[in-house]
Amino acid sequence: MSFWLQHLPVLPIVTPLIAGAAMLLLADTRRYTRGAIALASTVAQLAAAIALLVVAGGGVPGVWPDGVGVYLVGDWPAPFGIVLVVDRLAAVMLTLTATLGLATLIYSLARWDRAGVHFHSLFQFLLMGLNGAFLTGDLFNLFVFFEVLLAASYGLLLHGSGVARVSAGLQYIAVNLVASFLLLISIALIYGVTGTLNMADLAVRAGNLAGADRMLFEAGAAILGVAFLVKAGAWPLNFWLVKGYGSAGAPVAAMFSIMTKVGIYALLRIGSLLLPTGAPAAFSLDWMFAAGLATLLFGGLGLLATQQLEKMVGYCVIVSAGTLLTALGMP
Repeated sequence: MSFWLQHLPVLPIVTPLIAGAAMLLLADTRRYTRGAIALASTVAQLAAAIALLVVAGGGVPGVWPDGVGVYLVGDWPAPFGIVLVVDRLAAVMLTLTATLGLATLIYSLARWDRAGVHFHSLFQFLLMGLNGAFLTGDLFNLFVFFEVLLAASYGLLLHGSGVARVSAGLQYIAVNLVASFLLLISIALIYGVTGTLNMADLAVRAGNLAGADRMLFEAGAAILGVAFLVKAGAWPLNFWLVKGYGSAGAPVAAMFSIMTKVGIYALLRIGSLLLPTGAPAAFSLDWMFAAGLATLLFGGLGLLATQQLEKMVGYCVIVSAGTLLTALGMP
């Protein structure tokens, strides 16, 4: 296996990290240089995502014969080290993120990147967090990448200042900090009971839990599910979304539209791993259909009721989240 093919899974994370850090060293006057670096980084991420999609789909004979690639960061063995896992679903989400990111970045070069400082660096860190969330194979690093993309989104939401943006930004930050706190509590509970945060290892150990340990695991999974639903924009936990997304700049709101899909992706990924060993109620598909329909109905009514374009954007994101939850929860 060639060097590039061996380290291909980590490129969608390393590339925006290096590009974003490098642009922080450039003066604000070097706008064209920063724009060129940002474009090169995003194109490279798209190329890496397409390559991963080809490899995961069996396009390269002899590589990942089962369609799943595992990358051990630092060459530490699983489940003790950081693990990146690539399958077709993760590769599709990476490709979608890079495609949307490239289109959004090109649009932002017209004027949006000049509305505030460090736009391109924050944009790359947002892409890094998104890519890492889709690739990670353990819960703690899922939390880490969530925080990376959220920290970048705080800066991007406030990009350009203004009273409306600051007001919406404070609400957005407060809600997401609470959701992150819930996520951290749930991870601590799950680790305390199972002794692991590796998703594949967790699926094995969860099936052997019984009694009080099983109840604690169910409680941790329930809190984890609530945290993901807040980030997914599911009803009734999406009261913050319309104002926050509607107040963001156009390219920022476009990238925010895929952030809700990270929460849904996490629900699907963890739920599918736990399903063979008896998935907790928080990750079963029984309630997901009802929650998706409620979210879809709320978003549809909001679209019909509002006449403000910026609010329509937020309700469209809610409709898309509801559509995915409904489709995934269909019996």
